[in-house]
Amino acid sequence: MNIDTSVEFIKLVRDTAREAELRGELPEAVWDQVITANWLNLYLPADLRGMGMEFPEAVEALEKLAWIDGSLGWTITLCSGAHWFLGYLDKTLQADLLIQEGLCITGSGHAGGVTVPLDGGYWIKGEWQHASGASRATYLTANFTMNGTVVAMLLDAKEVELVKNWSTMGMKATASNGFRVAPQWIPARRAFDIDPERATHPDPVFKLPFELLAAYTLAANITGMVKRFVELAEHQARISTQPFNQLRMELFEACRENWEQVKRGIHPGQTAIGVACNEARNLTRLGLVLVQNLYGYQSLAGAKEHTELNRVWRNIHTAALHPLLRSIP
Repeated sequence: MNIDTSVEFIKLVRDTAREAELRGELPEAVWDQVITANWLNLYLPADLRGMGMEFPEAVEALEKLAWIDGSLGWTITLCSGAHWFLGYLDKTLQADLLIQEGLCITGSGHAGGVTVPLDGGYWIKGEWQHASGASRATYLTANFTMNGTVVAMLLDAKEVELVKNWSTMGMKATASNGFRVAPQWIPARRAFDIDPERATHPDPVFKLPFELLAAYTLAANITGMVKRFVELAEHQARISTQPFNQLRMELFEACRENWEQVKRGIHPGQTAIGVACNEARNLTRLGLVLVQNLYGYQSLAGAKEHTELNRVWRNIHTAALHPLLRSIP
């Protein structure tokens, strides 16, 4: 199954990318396509209103979206990762969410909140630095500490206050703003545990360790953007892309192998997770070297912010600072 990315859509995204940077979020016309095409649910099963893609196929789709535009691919990647949490939610809450049109979940993996049990629910408060796609979110996930442990919870966007603090040089249109929650009570069914053994849906995709899912999907964003930079750059022949392409192929092959294991009921251990994270970091590091070596051969247009070449360069260098991708995690 392939995602339908027409020439017209690619042109729309790239023609409005400068406007998107200035606005700090994807344009309405682009977002409408994301929702209509169901790209936030790439690898969810059909009974969760998903596209039902095999996970490695979804990773390749995310790479293509990042090739179209870095902010587009990153926003879909982070939000689809949050939609994956649907497979861990209370069944009644899951059902309530699935009937909602335009559902968009995003969130933060940082434990920025604190909570205590209270009257069949939780008293919560907290603040989180960044959540990609925050301006479009209808719900947000967030981690809270409770008695020395971390608990994930789902918050209604009406319950949070967005903090416009996203001021990076790249990935400007991801709306990766912060959010805060004033002290309030939420029902117990909003808490969930991101553990393959605690999944509430039997599909194999929910047996994937979250770190593995994150490593492959985030690395695909880097490869998509690097591929686009190489296409746009002048004097490509001066720098070999072979080492980068080889490592990309190895990462995608490892993704397929791990997925086949999961489908057979074999849980990838910490060694496999560590290898995947290292591969993602190595690929990011090699991509940065390739892009920077090519950048030195470009004209002054490479430094002008309104050009696509410069935007892709800025996006790559910003995305590469994600804790899972940078050389020192």
